[in-house]
Amino acid sequence: MFVLRRSLLGILVMALIGTTALAAQVKEMPKTPVKPINPPVSIVDINAAPEAEIVSAGIERATAKKIIEGRPWRNKRDLLTKQLLTKEQYEKLKDSLVAKQPKKS
Repeated sequence: MFVLRRSLLGILVMALIGTTALAAQVKEMPKTPVKPINPPVSIVDINAAPEAEIVSAGIERATAKKIIEGRPWRNKRDLLTKQLLTKEQYEKLKDSLVAKQPKKS
C-alpha cells in the first residue's frame, strides 16, 4: 500500500511540474491596435461635389472639370460610358462615387 501511495504521489508531483513548465512557456501575445484592412472610403457625389473633392477621390483635375461640366449624371456608370474614366479607373473608384439626382422643384 505504501508503494502504491508513493507511486501515486510521484505521478501527481510529475504532472504538477509538467503543467507548471508548460504554463511558463506560454507567452501572451502583445496587444496591438487592430487596423482595418480597408480604410473607410469617403463617398463623392459627382452631381454636387466641388472639383477639389472629386480630385481627392483620385480623379485627375482635367477629368474632374469635365465631370462638373457634364452635370447632371444619371448614374456613376455614365463616367465610363461617356469615356471620362477607363474601365480600370472606374473599377477602382466605383465604391467611392455616387450620382444623387437633383431634387425637382
